[in-house]
Amino acid sequence: MLVKYPKDLKLPLVSSHRLSQNSNLLRTDMASGRARQRKRFQSVPTVMGASWKLNKVQAQVLEWFVTDLTNDAVNWFVMPVLTPQGLIEHDVRFIQSPLESCSYSGGFWSYSANIEIKKRETATQEMAVSAILKPNSIYVFVSGVENALNSYEE
Repeated sequence: MLVKYPKDLKLPLVSSHRLSQNSNLLRTDMASGRARQRKRFQSVPTVMGASWKLNKVQAQVLEWFVTDLTNDAVNWFVMPVLTPQGLIEHDVRFIQSPLESCSYSGGFWSYSANIEIKKRETATQEMAVSAILKPNSIYVFVSGVENALNSYEE
């Protein structure tokens, strides 16, 4: 069972939030000038840039979490990650320890690190269709399609 990110600790700052998925394409150029593409793996990791601006107590919690609970940033842990679907818990680990980049300014401790997300959750087909149909219901959508077809047939 993986350790959970402390509930009382701020999540990394959103202003610098970036998710970069490793490439999963294998592209082979053919003699004809065309190219063949295929998927290399079933899933690839995603890297997230993370930064924290913490008060003294929060900084102590982050340092304790990194040092003791993740075994000096070695072990995987569970942390909510902001995605287009909202905050979703993911299995993550530090690529480098946030303790490697620590500074103090204006009464706050700043940390930064890159975090590896084992398998990033993406929208399902149902989520995408629901988002497209909002604020319409499925009944309003079907009615609109029926009306469009009826007016087209006339």
